[in-house]
Amino acid sequence: MSDRLPHTAGAEKTGPRFRLRCWGARGTIPSPGPRTVRYGGHTTCMEVRTRDNDVIVLDAGTGLRALGQHLRDDNNGDSAKRAARTHVFLTHEHTDHVIGLPHFAPLFDADQVVQVTGGACDAASTRRVLDSLLTPPLFPALPRLGDRLSVSAFDNGTPVEVGTRYAVHRFPARHPGGAAIFRIDDASGAAIAFAPDNELDFASDDATVIAWRRGLTLALHGVPILVHDAMYTDGELRAHRGWGHSSALEATRFAMECVAGMLVLFHHHPDRSDDAVDAIVQECRQLVTLSGSTLRVIAAWEGLQLTV
Repeated sequence: MSDRLPHTAGAEKTGPRFRLRCWGARGTIPSPGPRTVRYGGHTTCMEVRTRDNDVIVLDAGTGLRALGQHLRDDNNGDSAKRAARTHVFLTHEHTDHVIGLPHFAPLFDADQVVQVTGGACDAASTRRVLDSLLTPPLFPALPRLGDRLSVSAFDNGTPVEVGTRYAVHRFPARHPGGAAIFRIDDASGAAIAFAPDNELDFASDDATVIAWRRGLTLALHGVPILVHDAMYTDGELRAHRGWGHSSALEATRFAMECVAGMLVLFHHHPDRSDDAVDAIVQECRQLVTLSGSTLRVIAAWEGLQLTV
């Protein structure tokens, strides 16, 4: 299955600005089984390809393993055509966002460098977490595996450049222990925003929360694709305030405030069946219709491909 956004003027001649592919849309813990076949059970992982074929990976959940195999086999096995450097951006270091890294095929390729940029912590903290994942007792002692990781962090709000024409911006999310929201830009402006773990908390009357949300709305204004946390239903939120997640309806309201082109509901609850996700999508679309918005709403599934 795939979905497409309208290209910008001239895109037919030059191709899309970015190609996005989902390799894992689930939150908290993998949830394979007959009830999650259509949307998938792998945890958070998105691939973004630039027009220059730079590879940007957003989060390293269990979906990262299949992405790594795809990158290894890309271009019919012609290693000369592969990107020499893969850029992995981690929103934070909770298990479901990093557990796929030890099984990422480029780490086992001596000609590859995997650049990891942590969005929530300093580089030293991220390095310690990743080293622990790649060494006993959590992983076999494989020589030089960690040496193929180059670890960095965002520096005082400065965006991270990818290639010569692209930038990844970081904004703070509301999530226990800290987390990041990423916005990917090119010369035409913002293209994709990624907020897998983010508590919007529209029920709060706290001035700090309201000001933060207003600032985030401005930062993501007009983004063509917004991938956002939709862990809960509104009914479930009451028992989970402070857990660092949003409801699908909150995400829809936020996307409309941002004037986003498309909302991709993400980080599905591990207990949520395919049919239940379908029902949530329909509820969100009804809200859009009643609001008179042009926002498009879908739920992420493994294999979803979008262009912008």
